[in-house]
Amino acid sequence: MVFAYGDLIEAVILAAGKGVRLSPLTDEIPKPMLPLGDTTILGNILRIFKSSGIEKVSIIVGHKAEIIKDYIKNNNIGLQVSFIEQKERLGTGHALMIASEYVHSDFICVYGDLLFKESFIVSLLSKFESSDAIAMMALTESETPEFFGSVTVKGDEVSGIFEKSENPPSNLINTGIYCFKKDAFSYINKTKLSPRGEYELTDSLKMMMQDGKKVKWMPLGGKWLDIGRPWDLIDANMFFLGTLKDYLSQDSKISPDSKIGSPVHIDSFSTIGSSEIISPCLISSNVKISDNSKINSSVIRKNVVIGKNCVIEDSVIMEGVKIGDNSVVSFSIIGENSEIGSNVIFESKSRDTIKVEIKGALVDSNRKQLGSIVGKNVKIKDNMAIKPGQKIESGSII
Repeated sequence: MVFAYGDLIEAVILAAGKGVRLSPLTDEIPKPMLPLGDTTILGNILRIFKSSGIEKVSIIVGHKAEIIKDYIKNNNIGLQVSFIEQKERLGTGHALMIASEYVHSDFICVYGDLLFKESFIVSLLSKFESSDAIAMMALTESETPEFFGSVTVKGDEVSGIFEKSENPPSNLINTGIYCFKKDAFSYINKTKLSPRGEYELTDSLKMMMQDGKKVKWMPLGGKWLDIGRPWDLIDANMFFLGTLKDYLSQDSKISPDSKIGSPVHIDSFSTIGSSEIISPCLISSNVKISDNSKINSSVIRKNVVIGKNCVIEDSVIMEGVKIGDNSVVSFSIIGENSEIGSNVIFESKSRDTIKVEIKGALVDSNRKQLGSIVGKNVKIKDNMAIKPGQKIESGSII
């Protein structure tokens, strides 16, 4: 569905952050450029905007900005895209402050690390156009609102916006998707520095409310995910796999002895030996899978080589990875151009919930099955067993 907006509406994507919690995956790649099925997180957002009738997009860039710029340049996005550099990462409010010179109409603002349902954007824009609100927030219910900013509402209006706390006043959380009237910039540009040293967009919204302006809300229907931690990226890709349709490229070579489930997507110039591909699976272009391997519920990006007798399950294997014979990769992410030796086992099961080191502290993933997060250009020698929840820094040799 394409949204027919009365005046041209623009979009702003906040994509400048470093994504430290997703390290080592984001050491060399901006968080919005992490893989999501056959595209990227950013690519998926842009695709949704295009299908929703939005034509002009401004992307706030910072960390590894050239990678995002090259991605837009080298792909047929079909949108008018401009880049605004946030040289100092001083918060979400600051990002829109610097965007105010470039955005000339009402606009939708989306954080660049989100997964959400495609049809929701059209519904949000339609409701916003017919409202008398200066801003509209997309909210969703959460079983763990203490990990997010929470919001209270009264009828169709927002009544309170709160930072993360152990005892949030509501289970409604801020999803990072907003619509704004153009004159909202008069408040955004007056936002003051917060105690934590940032210009917060939520403070801008509070100023609007205090001045008697209406900030309304809409429940976000369908799947929503803030891809902020490594296991979130696995979950996002597993959700993406659930949307797959069968596709077998005529340019691929598939052994007649192989077993291919449905839905499975196998792209051009890939070679599948007498192995089993259990649905749902995405096999990108120029992938080689040798005999007697089993690929289950995984995203295999382009130029990957998988040896004989391997098991890959519930994992994301990024571009250019090589995996030796008799190896097992389970509930893991393997970074670009890494080399995994033969007889390497990524263990993923634990009796207790698995903790992962994030920003120098152990964080409970609240799951009992989680493998490893492997950075870029890692080399793992033969006959290694990697315990659950490990992070292996880019360039490591073990």
